[in-house]
Amino acid sequence: MKIHNILVPTDFSPEATNALEVAVQIAKLNNASISLLHVIDIPTINHYDSLSVFGAGDIGMDDPEIYSHYTTKLQEVVNNKINKIIEENPNIKIEKHIEFDSLQRHLADFVVKDKTDLIIIGSQGISGLDEYLIGSNTEKIIRLSKVPVLTIKKQASHFSPKKIVYAADFHKVSDGAIATLKLFQSLYDATIHFVKVITPGNFEATPFSIQQLEEFAEDNKFENYEVHTFNDFSEEEGIRGFAQFIDADMISMSTHGRTGIQHILLGSIAEEVANHAIRPVLTFNKKMEDHD
Repeated sequence: MKIHNILVPTDFSPEATNALEVAVQIAKLNNASISLLHVIDIPTINHYDSLSVFGAGDIGMDDPEIYSHYTTKLQEVVNNKINKIIEENPNIKIEKHIEFDSLQRHLADFVVKDKTDLIIIGSQGISGLDEYLIGSNTEKIIRLSKVPVLTIKKQASHFSPKKIVYAADFHKVSDGAIATLKLFQSLYDATIHFVKVITPGNFEATPFSIQQLEEFAEDNKFENYEVHTFNDFSEEEGIRGFAQFIDADMISMSTHGRTGIQHILLGSIAEEVANHAIRPVLTFNKKMEDHD
């Protein structure tokens, strides 16, 4: 696998800036280009009796001239911000994309159209009621993406993961996930720490788990790796706890990419880890396509 193009969604927040900073570093290592995407969510007006409230739907229907002026000014502001970013990174090819619509829909389109190999997104993380009702853009991207997604929480002026945790069920791991994991390992001369989390509801004898991890590593011709088991009350807590225990630089894992009722009932450990971990998290959707 090679990284030719990196897609970075941005809302110009500190988290998005952190993601771009990492993307620039990875692009330099791979001689890759960056597609910087900003999707503008336009406030719209709905009328209920004598009240006007901002909602979703029809400001343009009420006054097309105001709508046009508003979107033009917005695009001008965003365009200037992205031009400044491009000027600040003269040694990297950065293409700008400004859209008016849904972030998830445009990400899906760009992955196909621009032959994206990696998405890097900044995340603040959410918790509590918001997490259960709406989730975050990051979680939705992880769930639907057909390419690897690297989630960045903190500033990383020198992104160089030397200890990479990889957690999975180790039964069916896609070739694309293995290739991406090996690429990151080779880029940073990293040690891969394969870990299987043992929970009270999913007990497994340590010798059996270690043997499974060893066979996985050997079958996929990994080098410079260690195998571990780690006990905790849940898989998500175990993965984050193990990463903290060994002071890992990055967590990587696969997600089933469940949607609809399956996602509501079963959730996704990978999305939970990406949402709550303080470390960078590299996720591979099991539906992801293998890239050359």
